Amino acid sequence: MPDPRVEDLERAAALHWQAPETEPLGEWRLRAAAGFTGRANSALPVGDPGLPLPEAVAAVEDWYRRRDLRPMIVLPQGAGPDPLPAYLAERSWLPRPGPAFVMTAEIADIPARPADVRFSPEPDVAFLGLYRYRGQDLPPIARTLMMSAPWQAFGTICQDGRTVACGRISVAGDLGVLTAVEVDTACRRQGLGAAITSGLAAAAAGRGARRILLQVETGNAPARALYQRCGFRDSHRYEYMLAP
Repeated sequence: MPDPRVEDLERAAALHWQAPETEPLGEWRLRAAAGFTGRANSALPVGDPGLPLPEAVAAVEDWYRRRDLRPMIVLPQGAGPDPLPAYLAERSWLPRPGPAFVMTAEIADIPARPADVRFSPEPDVAFLGLYRYRGQDLPPIARTLMMSAPWQAFGTICQDGRTVACGRISVAGDLGVLTAVEVDTACRRQGLGAAITSGLAAAAAGRGARRILLQVETGNAPARALYQRCGFRDSHRYEYMLAP
């Protein structure tokens, strides 16, 4: 049976990274953003699609192919119809590399770290000078996604005139979401990851958030260890499934 806690968390997280093109399929959500990021270009199968499962999956396939995108469905562990993973496997859908964990923390449990974090309401030169998505330059649509939450801010830590850490914090209701965290490769293991995390969490608390969420790939052991030290715990795992 689906876990209501996970489903509610996934619905809440969707408000923080909203694709410019979205469409409901019953209670499912279809999202497209020119292929930039899995979250903004996958169907969120939470709730009842209003159709039998084979017809719902066919509708997903058709919707994405009409947009020249490979159909993709996110499978959060504990959310969505129980038969969906097996049905996709039978139809030769394949997992996309890079499954991830959703981690959550109570903001009150995140240790304060002294750091001079500068905030901007938009991704400014300091932020954009460091942040790369999976090591690649950002496409034009990235700004649309980064500015898509009800509220967001972009934090940076600078040393000797250059940006050494950055991250985005967004807030909707009592939930903050941490994304786009980056630390300069030459400055790692200096506590900057914990410092930017603490600063972003404090900014979320100032907007009324009581808890915070982030995603980290299952294979990224150093990042997971960092966030565990900051008070985060695993909520659930998810992966993206791609149509053949």
